[in-house]
Amino acid sequence: MDTREMMAESRIERKKRDTRQKIVKIAMDLFHSQGFDNTTMEQIAEKTDIARKTLYNYFPVKEAIVDEYVRGVSQELAKENFKTIKNLEDTKSRLLAALNHSYDWVEKNPEITGICINYRLGNMVKEPGYKSTETGTQSILKKIISLGQEAGEIKPDVSIELLVRHIDLLRSTMTFEWLNDPSKFELHEEMAKLVDLFLYGAASKVDGSKKSDMNK
Repeated sequence: MDTREMMAESRIERKKRDTRQKIVKIAMDLFHSQGFDNTTMEQIAEKTDIARKTLYNYFPVKEAIVDEYVRGVSQELAKENFKTIKNLEDTKSRLLAALNHSYDWVEKNPEITGICINYRLGNMVKEPGYKSTETGTQSILKKIISLGQEAGEIKPDVSIELLVRHIDLLRSTMTFEWLNDPSKFELHEEMAKLVDLFLYGAASKVDGSKKSDMNK
């Protein structure tokens, strides 16, 4: 491939990326203004000024657009969290800061969060072995756990990937329960319990100084 071909390819890729971003922005504006259920793929295509076939080439269903949007939000939150954790001294404080910051957004956007989670779970059920792209939250969790292992706060003989999967399961269960009934518990208080459970397990004999202070 010569230089001209490479430049042409990069222009095509940029155009595809720009179109994809435009679709997501317009679709989310429609979802917020008239509701997710009341918005059709045809309306999105019309507002974006592209053919329906083109839209379906980018996103097979409107839930996929929400997933793309949430991934973008997650990446931005991760960037902010990376800056925050640099100033924190231990694994617990880093996990609490990062997860609480991310779940501030979840708390303000329950409908979008629910649509996204259900879409991802649906893909996992329909496609055995399905593996989604790493989210921003997962990337920050990997960094925090890596730092914890380096500092001797987390067992080094357990892979970072496995530990991230475990905390993902904990937070996914918590999120589902909260989405089904937001009055059941306060999200950030439950997050503190989740962090304690992840770091110290379910054992009752744990140094009280290690447990999250729920009365702060």
